[in-house]
Amino acid sequence: MKAFDWLAAGLRLSAFSASPKPENSDAPSLSRSSPATSPTRPPSRLRSGYQAISSSWLRIPATVRGFGLPVGATAIVAAVIAVVEPGFYRPANLHVVMQQYAVLGLVTIGQVLVLLVSGIDLSVGAVMNAALIVIALMNHYNENLLLLSLVLCILLGAGVGVTNGLLVSLRDVPPFAATLGMTACVQGAILVYTLGIPAGNIPAALRPVALDGIGIVPYSLLICLAIGLIVVAFLSRGTYGRMIYAVGRSPEVARRVGISTTTVRVSAYTLCGIFAALAGIILSAYIGYVDPAIGGTYNLQSIAAAVVGGVSFVGGEGKPAGALIGALFLLALLNVTTLSSLNPFAQLIVQGVVMLVAVSLFHLVKRGSFA
Repeated sequence: MKAFDWLAAGLRLSAFSASPKPENSDAPSLSRSSPATSPTRPPSRLRSGYQAISSSWLRIPATVRGFGLPVGATAIVAAVIAVVEPGFYRPANLHVVMQQYAVLGLVTIGQVLVLLVSGIDLSVGAVMNAALIVIALMNHYNENLLLLSLVLCILLGAGVGVTNGLLVSLRDVPPFAATLGMTACVQGAILVYTLGIPAGNIPAALRPVALDGIGIVPYSLLICLAIGLIVVAFLSRGTYGRMIYAVGRSPEVARRVGISTTTVRVSAYTLCGIFAALAGIILSAYIGYVDPAIGGTYNLQSIAAAVVGGVSFVGGEGKPAGALIGALFLLALLNVTTLSSLNPFAQLIVQGVVMLVAVSLFHLVKRGSFA
């Protein structure tokens, strides 16, 4: 019984301690200080500075904030490169960087269109490889069929894109699964034909597209920038651009206002396939031979460049101009790792880290804060 008496006494004491005091009671509180009368702690200098920075950041227009990440990152990398790897700015190396940028830039533009409609395309590398095979195969039979081979490459890219778009839109196949399956089909056919062995020659008439130019600026870069400007204009000022962003932000709302989400998505995947084929054509002109697996690295690189440039994975967010700046940032970083004789497999780690950091920073920019 004593145990129960002690327990009852403890419960009464707990209830008394937890009971609220009357407002006008003069009785002393059992606690050291009342929350109502405790002095408010002044904000620390660090917190005040943080709030000032966040407030200033929010006053910057959203468009400027969106470009701030890729532009700032590229500027920092450029400054660091000037110190640690001065050879990067030699005209010969800059010419190589421009040649490589033309390829990555075209693939990135196509990837942006797909990401904007809440998709992803993992078949761009396989399309690029297929373009190399088609050009070399046509050149083997007849060197005068260059124009026909280029048309076939573009049709091949468009066909792959249409198939991807229909699988995603009409059959509700997840974009990741649809494009990965397409990669397996296309790349498998390439390996069956080539046995995985680099073989075949690129027509000599195609090489000047990537090797020649105006000064150190290759023609391929001018082609890439021209296409980029056209896409930027269509997305920022045209009706098609508004439909792309509408479908990416809310497909249901887009349907209610009369937008065919199927048509928009299929067109985005089709353009992505065409741009991947164009990138494969320029890549063939640059390297001059056929490597049946060389395009595989552009799957991750194009996605990383787009994300660094402020394009969201969930769709409806981002600009192609920012993605092109992101491609420049990524390519400069990879070029420095090559000049530094970094293990090629370690370059994949660099790409992965850059992509993870970019995704995190993008969400900070989207919220307009740093926390």
